[in-house]
Amino acid sequence: MVNRINAGLRWKYPDMPVLKSYSGFSLMEVMIGVFLSTVLMTGIVQLLSGSVSAYRLQLSQSQIEESGRYARDVLISHIAQAGFHPEPWTNLPGFQALTGDSLDGGLSVADQLGLQRWSQQNCYGNENTVKDSNGKAAFYLLQTRFIVNSSNNLAITCRYGPDASNLQTQINNFGLIEDVESMQVLYAEDRNGDEISDSWVKAQNWIQEGNIKAIKVALLLSTRQPFKEAISSQINLLDESITTPSDGHLRSIRSMTIAIRSRLR
Repeated sequence: MVNRINAGLRWKYPDMPVLKSYSGFSLMEVMIGVFLSTVLMTGIVQLLSGSVSAYRLQLSQSQIEESGRYARDVLISHIAQAGFHPEPWTNLPGFQALTGDSLDGGLSVADQLGLQRWSQQNCYGNENTVKDSNGKAAFYLLQTRFIVNSSNNLAITCRYGPDASNLQTQINNFGLIEDVESMQVLYAEDRNGDEISDSWVKAQNWIQEGNIKAIKVALLLSTRQPFKEAISSQINLLDESITTPSDGHLRSIRSMTIAIRSRLR
């Protein structure tokens, strides 16, 4: 058709340039282009998917590490100060560092940890507004309890008051750390009176509470999302063997041994 037009126009207008004929892609060329584009896009999607999965895994592992560090800081601050009394000589035979809230949870159940001390700061860390005879913040009794609640949070309950019969709950079951599946606690006891701990015992199994020199805590942390094949496994958490569910979540153990400063000599 173009050739016919060219011939007619050249006969009529001999000086007019010749029109050129252009042809499009063939069906085969289009199909090859679509195929190559599909292969390229599939590779890009797989690359992005792998990068996102790696990022999610790294982020979850970082969250576990951060949770472990924060748990350690909180527990150290409370356990190390447990049993403190500003005038220990007036409180013989000794002020207890551990309360009745320290309980052994048994097989596959989280333990509880109950601590107490005399403090010039309340549960929020604020200085006591009541003053002593010297005009300084008065020492009040501060009791804390650590548990793993039903939401898998390491939670704290804190009470503060002038004595054991006048305590006010200021913090009630407040979640400190998420994704904690279990907490196991053991207590280092000096059973022969040589000031050296010689036995690890469970809560309330000590011969004398005043002989507890240190506390060992182990936490079982997990990721919020599954990352691997969903299989069950056995994990030893201090004195307990725990069977984890088949959910594909990654799990990590954080353990720490903390001395009770008021018991050191």
